[in-house]
Amino acid sequence: MKIIRKTLIKAMKALISMMPELLLNKLKQNPKLVAAYSSNLHKSGLLYQLQTLEELERSYQDYQNEQDTVLSKLVIEQSDVEAFNCVLLICAVDFSPTKLLATLKSAKQQYTEFDELIIWCDASCKERINTFLTEQSVFNCYVVSSLHDELTQPLLAIKSCFVVYAGDILHKYLAYVLATTLQDSSKLAYVDTDTITADYNRQYPDFKPDWNPDLQLTNGYVSSGLYIKNALDFINGPELLNSNIVSVWLCQHYLNASTHNVVHIPQVLLSRPEKVAQFSQAKIQLELMYKNVAAVMPSSLPTLYLRWHLDYEPLVSIIIPTRNGLALVKSCIESILDKTTYKNYEILLIDNSSDDAECIRYFEQLSMHSNISVFNYNAVFNYSAINNFAAKHAKGEVLALVNNDIEVIEPDWLLNMVSHVMRDDIGCVGAKLLYGDNRIQHAGVVMGYGGGAGHGHKYFPGDHYGYMNRLIASQNYSAVTAACLLVTANDFWAVGGLNEEKLSVAFNDVDLCLKVQQLGRRNLYCAEAILYHHESVSRGHEDTPDKVLRFNAELNYLQTTWCDAIANDPAYNPNLTRRRENFSIKPFR
Repeated sequence: MKIIRKTLIKAMKALISMMPELLLNKLKQNPKLVAAYSSNLHKSGLLYQLQTLEELERSYQDYQNEQDTVLSKLVIEQSDVEAFNCVLLICAVDFSPTKLLATLKSAKQQYTEFDELIIWCDASCKERINTFLTEQSVFNCYVVSSLHDELTQPLLAIKSCFVVYAGDILHKYLAYVLATTLQDSSKLAYVDTDTITADYNRQYPDFKPDWNPDLQLTNGYVSSGLYIKNALDFINGPELLNSNIVSVWLCQHYLNASTHNVVHIPQVLLSRPEKVAQFSQAKIQLELMYKNVAAVMPSSLPTLYLRWHLDYEPLVSIIIPTRNGLALVKSCIESILDKTTYKNYEILLIDNSSDDAECIRYFEQLSMHSNISVFNYNAVFNYSAINNFAAKHAKGEVLALVNNDIEVIEPDWLLNMVSHVMRDDIGCVGAKLLYGDNRIQHAGVVMGYGGGAGHGHKYFPGDHYGYMNRLIASQNYSAVTAACLLVTANDFWAVGGLNEEKLSVAFNDVDLCLKVQQLGRRNLYCAEAILYHHESVSRGHEDTPDKVLRFNAELNYLQTTWCDAIANDPAYNPNLTRRRENFSIKPFR
């Protein structure tokens, strides 16, 4: 039966794809048809699948063709950019004639020339590199073993620089794009990158998000291709040349509370060789750098697991709304009580008109627990109103919005989330949530999916690293799900809590996060807080006509109120698809 249903769903999808857009939009307005399709889709078990290598290669080639076409047209329209007053600084960590030559050749082929070329190497390699350059006789560049010598420091003190490593290949229009894109106010900038094989095949693009401080701190996602307007800032940073010097310098830049705007140019303009150094290889250096703000916890992953220092342990009010659902609530609360290592919390169970006698008896038993309070909310289901009601009764400095179908996996989940939410620049904090079969249910919300918002990496295996390690790295997202969300009570009430008038069920968490973001906070996905989410077991899916009508109204509110965030999510990339939640490249033909 399941195979037949899957076949029918595929046939429906094929039929829909052939329909004229006007007819398709008309059908979408029929709640009964939408409800039937939604119900069958859930029952079919169809998942968003990872791209195959063939699909990735094809889609990336389409992107390259599109980028080259666009840049070629721009060069024709604005052809008078002959020089870029910027030093190309090439970090030659280990002297490899092949790698250095490849980088120098790509620099020589720039449509717009860099002002100067400087090769920074270890003192033991300097003589060999000078000999190599003499043999080549076509490259005019300085070779230095220190950025503080009498020649280099005066030169860089009055210029900007673009930092790469030997082995990196520059796109021929890289300097042109920098020269025509960056403004006088642009202090720092970075570009997207890909990987280039030994036979010069470009693959595996890293379509990066806009400046994402926490992703830099945990994953060093900007590791090369960094523009620094005041090169002296870079000179005054690193003392020793190493393979992570760019990513580590950017981490230090953030920790120094620098307020420079970091510009992201979402074009693949730099190709990096295979097997570059992992960020975690700089762990010892980073432990010293982070020691005043966070501890680097033991981990076998290629990312860093940071636990930020707490001056004290604030009281956390865990709010759990429910209607009946005995098995769910019992599993949720018992897992919190039995597994959670962070002990300074209270639980507020909000009973939304339960009528199951066994459930009611269980709630009465819970009310006898010293850490649990049970409140009755005898009105029609409105997720926003229920949580606002509970927040008014909460005693905690921190509010934890938790669904009744959550179950703890990682005992330190609450400690990890609290360590983030108490940071001055962090707003809402979300967790890594898994379905019962250990696939990803939530790992950060991406704006624009489905025309509204959706969960990045949804249905990926729970142990998958994700695109650019983004499943295993704590980082900033525009929003996180309130199935398990922490926010300080001050921030929650500063934005008026959840919107119970317009968003009674869907998107209220997204709306909350975006409002908190406007306070000057960054929202965060905590990859180390891991729980099960048996999604919609209690409330069900949007698969009745009334639910479809309500959902469409809430989607319309989201699209109207947050149209800018939907059009351009800074935690995503404009070259990635919004049709599926798998970080695949969008169609370019």
